[in-house]
Amino acid sequence: MRNQMKNFALIPALLLASAGLAAQVTALTGATVHPVSGAAIENGTVLIENGRIRSVGSGLEIPAGAERIDISGKHVYPGFVHPLSALGLTEIESVAGTVDTREMGQINAALRVEVAFNHDSALLPVNVAGGILTTHSVPGGGMVRGSSAVMAMAGWSWEDMVIKAPAGMHINFPAGAASDSDNEDLGKIDDLLEAARHWHRAERASRDGNAARPARNDQLQALGPLLSGDVPLFLYAGKEKEIIAALDWAKDQQFEQLILVTGADAQYVTERLATDKVAVILNGVYSMPTRRWEPYDMVYAAAGRLFEAGVKFAIGDGGGGFAATNARNLPFHAGSSAAFGLPKDAALKSVTLWPAEILGVGDQLGSLEAGKRATLMVTNGDPLEVMTGIERVWIDGEEYDLGRNKQRQLFERYRDRIQFQQQDPAP
Repeated sequence: MRNQMKNFALIPALLLASAGLAAQVTALTGATVHPVSGAAIENGTVLIENGRIRSVGSGLEIPAGAERIDISGKHVYPGFVHPLSALGLTEIESVAGTVDTREMGQINAALRVEVAFNHDSALLPVNVAGGILTTHSVPGGGMVRGSSAVMAMAGWSWEDMVIKAPAGMHINFPAGAASDSDNEDLGKIDDLLEAARHWHRAERASRDGNAARPARNDQLQALGPLLSGDVPLFLYAGKEKEIIAALDWAKDQQFEQLILVTGADAQYVTERLATDKVAVILNGVYSMPTRRWEPYDMVYAAAGRLFEAGVKFAIGDGGGGFAATNARNLPFHAGSSAAFGLPKDAALKSVTLWPAEILGVGDQLGSLEAGKRATLMVTNGDPLEVMTGIERVWIDGEEYDLGRNKQRQLFERYRDRIQFQQQDPAP
């Protein structure tokens, strides 16, 4: 009798398990599919299985028992990959307790973004509704900022959302070092890197049994992946002279993986960037020229000039705390660049495939290809256009509830409110 009760108790679990197996494959059918890595597919199908894209194409055979979702007349795109943001690290800029983008002091190499990431941030649903489905969240304070992480925009915890950590080490190149080879701040960075190299040599000698273990130093230890070449250096430099000086310094330091975080002045050093194969995160598309001799469209045209020179780049929005609230506008930065010389297909890649490749996750994200994460969106038009609506979203194969967006909740609440007409006063 006891064994029979156990068997009966197993039936619901088995039914749930079999239902789960039947629903493992989801077929999005009838839409125009934009893989980004190739030509658009009319009346295409995207098969999703276990959180990954199983296949993409036209006339695909759909497995028996698959969940079919007809999205005829719509468009399917990979989710936008934000190349540099504070998403998950800030909530209300004026409330210090909600800001985890920076620490005290100038040397914060040991800072790890992923452990500070707020998986339940109210800013995440707002930006998911704008197509930002992956974020490269970065630290923001000091000369040596710390390490960043590539995070999915949905999950139960920060551990669940990590795609790549550390994604890289972030260093601000001192502006004064562009004209002063003895710049004090740059000297501090040089001394730190040299100390880290000595510390790691001592630590390796200790592991080999040839020396005593060096005293623990979290800052020096955190620089290990950078010095060994396992992660790239994100080097921040703004003006043309600063960019040139920063590239010279990085070459002297023998950093092989280098990503320049900069603004429109990158267009003045395109030959150097292309020759040295330095990738760029281009910020400030919606900023003004700073020199009297520069044309009004200098900033808008920067992305097109990088493209013409063969420089791989991703378009960003600056990545600060305030920008995190408006990260959903990232595709419109790319759209504006397309209006000033950047080819339309390149503009789309600059916020999808290219940032994924620059961040080292191009094998997982940025395009709709078999084996990649099923992180995609369904739209009613071109997502680089302001008037386009994003209607459905999948992150790692799970459909995201766009109703979580606080702004949409408020819109729906007040859209249907009762309208009271003012009554004329009685005579």
